Formats: sequence, structure tokens, C-alpha cells
Amino acid sequence: MSRSSSKSRRRRNRNIRKHIRNFGFFVLSTLVACVTGYLTYIHLPIVKVNKALAAGDMHIENADYEEAVKAYSKAVAIDPGAASAYSDLARAYLAMDDTESARETLHTGWEKTGNETLLSNYHAVILNGAVAEMNSGKTDLDTVATIIDVLEEDGSNQDAIQLLDASYSRLSEESYKDADAFFRCELSEGKAEEACESSFDKYKDLVSRMVDVYGASHSEEMKTAVEKFLAPNETSFTMNVSDISAYIELLEKAESAVGADESAESLKACLVNSLEVLDIFSGIFDQLDVGNVDELRDFVVSDNYIKLRDTFLNKEETPQENTVYVPISREAIVLNCKDGKWSYRFLDFEENPTTAGVITLWANFFEDDGVQRNSISYEPASIEGNRYPHTKYSVTYLYSYITKGGSTKVAQRNYRLETEIEREDGSVIDRVIGDWGGPNEWEMDIDTIESRIKA
Repeated sequence: MSRSSSKSRRRRNRNIRKHIRNFGFFVLSTLVACVTGYLTYIHLPIVKVNKALAAGDMHIENADYEEAVKAYSKAVAIDPGAASAYSDLARAYLAMDDTESARETLHTGWEKTGNETLLSNYHAVILNGAVAEMNSGKTDLDTVATIIDVLEEDGSNQDAIQLLDASYSRLSEESYKDADAFFRCELSEGKAEEACESSFDKYKDLVSRMVDVYGASHSEEMKTAVEKFLAPNETSFTMNVSDISAYIELLEKAESAVGADESAESLKACLVNSLEVLDIFSGIFDQLDVGNVDELRDFVVSDNYIKLRDTFLNKEETPQENTVYVPISREAIVLNCKDGKWSYRFLDFEENPTTAGVITLWANFFEDDGVQRNSISYEPASIEGNRYPHTKYSVTYLYSYITKGGSTKVAQRNYRLETEIEREDGSVIDRVIGDWGGPNEWEMDIDTIESRIKA
């Protein structure tokens, strides 16, 4: 073999080995690339999420809900933007009867993803809870609040509006059966004042939120709901005087949004008038609170008192219930509705054992020789919580006659004070009657009074 042939063979062998090495590198490189790609694939978030969801589904099929919650929670942690993970996690919570966690999950999911299906499901869970409460006869203001929560996020939700309408009639029937005390918690012995909260503040807040929902949606159905909720579903209810101003503000807010409503207008007229009446009596109450009963003499002949008395005496139109003996107190009023129109009255002594005192306006026709008497009475607060026996003071400014010079009768105006101590059964322990005050004060002989009772 020649030297040149040997060289040529060696060169050819080197090329073959080089090609073999190159092919081996290519194969290795391809294999490494495939393995790397697989490892990258299995670590993609979407793959991890799907694996977690699949695991959760398997646990759901096996009714292992706690493990399902763990798996779905893992999916949420891997990708907080995966709407399906929140939906499945909420489903697992509902399977465990953990409604609160399901609600929180759906709402969080909606906030993170903006997915409207999650929001719709969130609302459905809330409304289903409200339906469950209503079906079990436990409709209360908290039930209404959850419905309004939905409407504040979706003012056109017809299911929520229908439930709101249904809840109105059930409130009083199921949770506030004492209609007279719907807005009032009466203090009693052993009950701390801070534990005596009326439902008015919560009710006012809910109705105010309804008005805002209507303002955003202008739904006719929502307008109807607002108009209904402006007053409890009662023909009579009691409320604290301290809440009257806030109630007036609520009615005015509603009126500016939904327009005038005849029933609501008459309700507001009652509230406004009650404050006006209390303003007339505020000064004399201040005097009576410190024991100045003699101040009743000037008050019973004051223009404001006589004007108010004549309103009742002459049966004039007034929101205040027209009676002969009209109680005025500072704790609460009773509102009554008849044929869609409201009237009111203040609580009297019997109805209000914790009263700070009750003044009674007398609107009975009682004339002395054609001159109408001015009369008023006052019952102070109970002493150490004991309502009886209690003292009642009555002051009358009347037209009387005294005898001068033989049998000549001269008419004089005089005050009479009657102090009466009464038992609970109405019997009187003691009564003292005497003329009292003024330049014509005298010891009255009842036989000289010529009186005529007109009505």
C-alpha cells in the first residue's frame, strides 16, 4: 500500500469519527431539549392549576370536601387570576355548608379577576341565605341588609328586588311581633341603658341605602320598595322622641329621590307637629322637673297653651289625635295609620312607667257663666321606680263668684290647685282643693260656683 493511500484512509476515518461525534451531539442535544421542554411544561402555572383542580374534583367525587378545599386553595394560590379555581373552591365550601367561606371566596375571586359569573354566583349565595331565613320564619333587619348588599352591587337584580318586597311584610310578623315597640326599646328594672337599643337606627340606615340604590338605578320596582319601607308594615307603632328628627330627615331624603307620597307626607306632618308641640311645653317641663309646680299658673293662661287647647276644643284639623284629655310627654309617641293617613299621640303615664313626667292638656268644654275654664294637670316621675301611689297636680283658672255686701255676687277670676294622691286601682288616698294665687285669692265655697258643663 502506498504512502498516499494510507494517508487518504486515515483522513477518511477522521471524518467518519467526526460525523459520528456530530450526530451523537445532535441526538444528545435533541434529547436534552425534549427533557427540558417537558420539565418546563410541567412547571407552567396553568398546568399546576389544572392538576390542583383535577385533584380537587377527585376529592369532590369521593365526598372528601376538606381535601378538595385544600386542592382548590392550592390552585388559587398558584394563579390568583384563575376564575374557575375560585368557583370550584366556593363549591367545595358549600358542600361543607360553610356558606360564609363560599361567599368570601366568590367575592374575592370577583375582585381579583373581574369575572361577572363569580359576582353573579356570589349574589346567588347571599340571596339563597336570605330565602332560607325567610322560609324558616326568621326575617329581620339583618335579612334585609343582605338583600340590599346585593342591590348596591347590582341595582337591577330582579331576584333581590322581589325578595326585598317580600321581606317587608314579614319583618313585623316574624321578628318584631310587638308592633307598638317596633322602633322602641323600653327601659325596665335591671336593664342597662346601653343594652336598650331600638331598631330605628338600623331601619333608617337600610331605607337610606335603598334610596341610594334607587338613585343609581331609577328602577320602578325599587321605587315601590322604597315607598313601602318608609314606615313599618304596621297600622300602629311607637318610636322614641329622640329619633324623630332623624326620621324627618330620612323622609325628606326619600321625597327628594322618589317624589311626594301622600302617606309619607302625613307621617312627616305628625313628626314635625310633635316637635312643635314639645317646643311649646319645653319650658314648663324644665320648671316642673325642679319642683316649680306654681309655674303652671302662668303657663295655663299663656297664648301658646290656649291656642293649642282650642285646636282640640274646636275639633280643628291636626296630626295630633283629637281627644278631651291630651297627654304630653318627652319619651315616645305612638303613630297610628287609618286609610293611608297617619296621626299621633304622646304616651300617657300608664303606658310609660319610666316617664320623666306627663302633662295633660284639658280640652273639655267647662264654662263658668259662659267663660271657658283653663285647666291643666301634671304627673311627675315615679319615685325610685314605684309608680304608685303617685301625686297628680291639677291647675284651673276659672270664673268664680264671691258674695259682697249681703247677697251681691261679684265675678272674679281665680286659680284652683287640686293635689290628688292615687293608688294603682284608681282610688284616691288624699285630695286637697283650694284657691291659689292672684289678687282675688279666697277660700272657695263650692256652693257659690255656678258652672255649666257643655260637653
